[in-house]
Amino acid sequence: MASPSITSLAGIAHALGVTVQYFVDTPSEERSVSRGDQLKFFGFADSANLFARLTNVTGGRQLEAILVRMPPGQKRSEVTTHAGEEFMYVIDGEVSLTLEGKTFVLRAGDSAHYESTVPHSWVNTARVESVVVWVGTPRLF
Repeated sequence: MASPSITSLAGIAHALGVTVQYFVDTPSEERSVSRGDQLKFFGFADSANLFARLTNVTGGRQLEAILVRMPPGQKRSEVTTHAGEEFMYVIDGEVSLTLEGKTFVLRAGDSAHYESTVPHSWVNTARVESVVVWVGTPRLF
């Protein structure tokens, strides 16, 4: 078992873009577990969707997992591209996902995985609220 000095560990952490805590923190509920009854939904002025983080720790992690509640009758999201990749899983409802101009209808139990550099947008096409688990890189919030 290796035991690097604090100076060496700090240098490695700096090179990786993380803090020294990244190497010495042990798993804990606060860092690793999110409880469903403690989800906090938030929204944005330009979107009818509600979002809840499914991950606790923001520092040093690349992956973002979000629960998205999409009301019926909303407008399609803006077509966007960016670095990274995305995965979505439809829990309830129906979502229309457009990738590079081709549209796919996803229903409860369906999922999609795509590179974020592909032009993409999505909208709830159900007459009821749709619920999606969205996972992506890089972190958005």
